[in-house]
Amino acid sequence: MTEDEFLERWNQERPQYETWGQFVSERVTEEMRPHVKPISMDLFIRIPIKPRVKSDGSFITKAFYRNKPYTNPFDDITDKVGMRVVVLLPDDMAIVCKAIEDCNDWDWSKDRDYEEERDKKPYVFDYQSDHYIVRCRGDKTVGAVTVKSGTPCEIQVRTILQHAHSELTHDTIYKPSVVQTPAMLRAAAKSMALIEATSDYFQNLVEQIEEAVGPNKSFTLQLVDLYRELLDAAPDPTKAEGLLSDAYADILGTQGVAAVRDFLKAKPFVAGQVKERARSRFLFRQPSILLAGTSKNGPVMACVHGIRRFVVLARLVWRHQRLFGLLTLRSVRSGRTPPVTQRQLVPGLPVGGCCRRGSEARS
Repeated sequence: MTEDEFLERWNQERPQYETWGQFVSERVTEEMRPHVKPISMDLFIRIPIKPRVKSDGSFITKAFYRNKPYTNPFDDITDKVGMRVVVLLPDDMAIVCKAIEDCNDWDWSKDRDYEEERDKKPYVFDYQSDHYIVRCRGDKTVGAVTVKSGTPCEIQVRTILQHAHSELTHDTIYKPSVVQTPAMLRAAAKSMALIEATSDYFQNLVEQIEEAVGPNKSFTLQLVDLYRELLDAAPDPTKAEGLLSDAYADILGTQGVAAVRDFLKAKPFVAGQVKERARSRFLFRQPSILLAGTSKNGPVMACVHGIRRFVVLARLVWRHQRLFGLLTLRSVRSGRTPPVTQRQLVPGLPVGGCCRRGSEARS
């Protein structure tokens, strides 16, 4: 096959590979979601998954000029479309690998297993990543495109530290155009040794943190199910969920999720209000918002305990906003931004009004 014939076939089949890559990225995300909840996928995946199809030049170079032992380059090259799934820690990689292996839309092979390579050569510190090839199981129609059976897609799974090492070394000094030196290889090995040690320290730290936040995380998982049950809608936990669960931890500690369920079923209007506001307010899409309608003295919004909790929550959200540049003390002091009320800080919550009425009464 000549280069022109090769490119002609590639241009004909490229839409199929683009479609297959997009389908694989979406399915991998869907398969991972149940294993990482209540954490959002945006927090679990450290770099957005973007399928990439090889450019004409890259494909031609690999097929004809890299001295690869291909008998049929077009079919033998399996990374015509590929993607990287980058997570924080090695334990997170296991979740991604399980999602890939459990999906019924493809047949998979693990072409590179860094742990297996490390066990075979424990004294070598080199490129680390898991590589999968997933092939379409049967012809599959996706939108207006038919993906043929056996169409391959490469998935690379790695931690963010491994990804940094790869970007600096594997994609540069290990390319044929680069003349390697012992100093280069030694520096690359030392950096991977440091990355592996750092990864172990991080993993140990995360395990300690998980032990500390375990009870709250367990309650959040139960509240996710309760949210679905009472509102017939899916929550969307973000970092704000942590603020809410911390603010209302005492309710869960004394009553538990069962008591919260009983209260909300007896007061269905509370769930109704949450569902209505969830359409436009992200805070009401957090599972722990259900606790805002429950306290030992009845509805929070009608008691002093509730007012105090909402004030605390508003302050926490305010601090969170400041960290991300949404609000600064400098702009408030300079007069460029009008004074911020509690209602502005947490839109949709009747905190501002309650606080003003309370302060007016005291004065």
